[in-house]
Amino acid sequence: MKLNKKQLLKSFQELKSDIESLRKKHLVQGLVDKFHVEKKSLEKKIEKTVIDEMKKAKKFMNEQKKELNKIQKKVEVAIKKRQASMKKTAKKATKRVAKVTTKKVAKKATKKASTKR
Repeated sequence: MKLNKKQLLKSFQELKSDIESLRKKHLVQGLVDKFHVEKKSLEKKIEKTVIDEMKKAKKFMNEQKKELNKIQKKVEVAIKKRQASMKKTAKKATKRVAKVTTKKVAKKATKKASTKR
């Protein structure tokens, strides 16, 4: 079987194109594999970062909760002191009002009694 120059060149071109397509497939597959590896590593990094950030957020929330509890206790103590002082002043005021009203009633009664005579 004798091949002429045209047939030989044609078969060589076909062979070359087949080799090139195989090389491209191999190259593409290599790139796809690299992308998958990179994707997995990025997913791991993202997951680790998210977990770390969630831990930081929880720690921050716990610290803020402690601070709020401290502030709330201080406010409650201040409110109790204020209410206690308000009760004392209210008692004093009612005593004064009671004294003043009894004095006024007594004066009126004495005036009425003195005017009737």
